[in-house]
Amino acid sequence: MSDLPHLSTAEATFAAESSGSIGVLTVRGTLDFTTHEQATEFFDKAFAQFGPYLVVNLLELDFLDSRATGLLVTRWKRALEEGGWLGLVAVERGAARALWITGLASHVPIFPTVADALAAAPSRDAE
Repeated sequence: MSDLPHLSTAEATFAAESSGSIGVLTVRGTLDFTTHEQATEFFDKAFAQFGPYLVVNLLELDFLDSRATGLLVTRWKRALEEGGWLGLVAVERGAARALWITGLASHVPIFPTVADALAAAPSRDAE
C-alpha cells in the first residue's frame, strides 16, 4: 500500500500504489486546466515516493485536454532524464484518444492494460 495520499477534486481522483518497485498511478475523471495543479502535485509526490519508474493508468479518464497532455509529456521526459521509465495505460478511444491524435502515442509507450505495462517495464536492477 502506498503512503501517498489519495487526492480528489470534484472533477478528478488520483490514486497511487506500488507494484514491486514501480509506482502505479491511476487518474479517474477529468484531467484538464481545472485539475492541472492537483495533477502536478500528485505527479511530483509520486516521483518523490516511487522514483522515475511509473505506470500511469488513464483507462478511467473521462476527459483529457492539451494542457494535461503536456503534463504527461513532461513527466515522461522527467522519468527518462532521471534514468527511469514511464508507461501509459490507455486505449485509442474516449478521452485518451487525444494521445493518438497528437502523435504522443508514437513516442510514449502506451499499453492496453496495467499488467501489460508492468510486464514491459525495464528492471530497476539495471540502474
